[in-house]
Amino acid sequence: MHIAIIMSSSSSPLSLDPSAVAVKAAARKATGGVVDRVSPATFPSTVWGHGFLDKVDLSLQAKQKHPKYEVLKEEVRKMVKYEAESGNDEAMIADKLRVIDAIQRLGIGYHFETEIEEALEKVHELGEDSTFINIDEEGTDLYHKALRFRLLRQQGFRVSQDGFGKLKNSEGKFKEWLVRDEQGLLSLYEAAHIAFNGEEKLDEALDFTTKTLKSMLQHDKINPSSHKQIDFALRIPAWKCVPRSLARHSIDNFYFEDSVQNQKLLKFAKLDFNMVQKIHQEELYELSEWWNCLDVPSNFPYARDRLVECYYWLICMYFEPKYRFARIIATKILAVLSILDDTYDNLATYEEARTLTEAIERMDVCALQGLPDRMKNIYDVLFILYDEIEREIEKIGPTFAMDYNREELKKFSRAYLGEVRWRTEGRVPTLEEYMTEGFVTSGMAIVTACAFIGMGAEIANREAFEWLAMDSKMMRAGSVIVRLQNDILSHKFEQERSHAPSSVECYMKEYGVSEEEAVECLWKMISNNWKDIAEVYQRPTPLPVVLLDRFLHLTRSVNLFYDADDRYTNSHLLKDHLASLFINPVPL
Repeated sequence: MHIAIIMSSSSSPLSLDPSAVAVKAAARKATGGVVDRVSPATFPSTVWGHGFLDKVDLSLQAKQKHPKYEVLKEEVRKMVKYEAESGNDEAMIADKLRVIDAIQRLGIGYHFETEIEEALEKVHELGEDSTFINIDEEGTDLYHKALRFRLLRQQGFRVSQDGFGKLKNSEGKFKEWLVRDEQGLLSLYEAAHIAFNGEEKLDEALDFTTKTLKSMLQHDKINPSSHKQIDFALRIPAWKCVPRSLARHSIDNFYFEDSVQNQKLLKFAKLDFNMVQKIHQEELYELSEWWNCLDVPSNFPYARDRLVECYYWLICMYFEPKYRFARIIATKILAVLSILDDTYDNLATYEEARTLTEAIERMDVCALQGLPDRMKNIYDVLFILYDEIEREIEKIGPTFAMDYNREELKKFSRAYLGEVRWRTEGRVPTLEEYMTEGFVTSGMAIVTACAFIGMGAEIANREAFEWLAMDSKMMRAGSVIVRLQNDILSHKFEQERSHAPSSVECYMKEYGVSEEEAVECLWKMISNNWKDIAEVYQRPTPLPVVLLDRFLHLTRSVNLFYDADDRYTNSHLLKDHLASLFINPVPL
């Protein structure tokens, strides 16, 4: 069987024959050589069945643009464009800020990146003392002042926290009128999430707004629309939410005032969402054909069958149509890495894990012969996939990206071997020891490297891959966030079986504290590392923003996968949300 797994920019297929892997796997299975290791987990099966999207209309007619699409697009472009001749009064600036906020929340900002950059640059050039400055009196425009701060900071413009210095009275308490400014409070809450380390005014503002907004929800002091808006923001603020998920929520729950301008924004966002969804459906259909031929339930029964969820991880990083090629490549690798993760975690003895790691270090076909039978399937898939992708990349440019990816794969396998050693020895390392491996097993570096592969050497050049390989501030911060939040939400399930210790157990043992105290301290570490990311995002950035965005969005994804539960393992908890992104179009 000949299965197309990757489409190049010229639409020529890269083909991998998964049936060859399946045949070899079946032959090994017949030998009866597999022996379960002690206390393996039994993961829930995929919630998507065997043929994902079989009933979705992928016809050419279904993908045609709406006749008003281009007209609306140009009307939105005019809305966001900053016209200096129209003046620099507060009303005009406030309108631009509201439009930019709506565009970014609705997921259509990628069409207007130049216009948004130019508009915010103009707003920044006006200076911090020129707009919405009198926040020490009731009735002032806290909403727009906080919105200006947030939009500029997330765009990388340097703005000071000092603008929020007059929110307290002479006794050091927040002024009473603030609790009556619902939208101002929410805007300040959103802005305070982009704080740097040491910015006490923003830390205090975040604590105050969080408690006040929660109190409003508990006492039903707000209307149903505001209740839904505040509830979502308290769970995932805009700065920490992946764009595609934020877009679907914002479209379904449009919080902006009803005006002709906003109705045009919403209409275009709906048309664009549905158009992009069709592209995602095509990709998923193609991916599911490849995945089904690998027959994960039979050949890797110990692993999580999570193709759609892996694809969503890449949608978190870049949903835009132009990244189709990159998305498909990276989803392939990530899906196989997920099986590799479970091979170390849920199948391999230490000796088997060591042999597999040595084979990955060599990364050649001859290494297959020295592997135990039950390690050969995953090595087959890894080796063939990396080889096929490299040959496809070679057609369109240099292949140095694959060299870096292979090095990240080796680091990944070595780190997992270290965790298997701890599990085998029954040892709980110090938190510092644990995080040395945890930075790698978080997957941040290897998944970002996978995402960079298909973006092209002109964008993701050698400098970008060298940055990934460094122990940079942003890489370390994102890795800490993902590793710790993953651990906090999944460690109880993992400790019910034979498993390496998590950061929770390491912290508890090292500092002699309860689980509750350990979790509280780890959440604090997560918060501080978000501040590190905010600082790195300020100009000048270490890499072009188009690349940093991939890393930022991947970090954001942890808030969807590991919110109140481990939603990757318990994927039924994500099903409705993923269906809203990949199956159910927005009603027009």
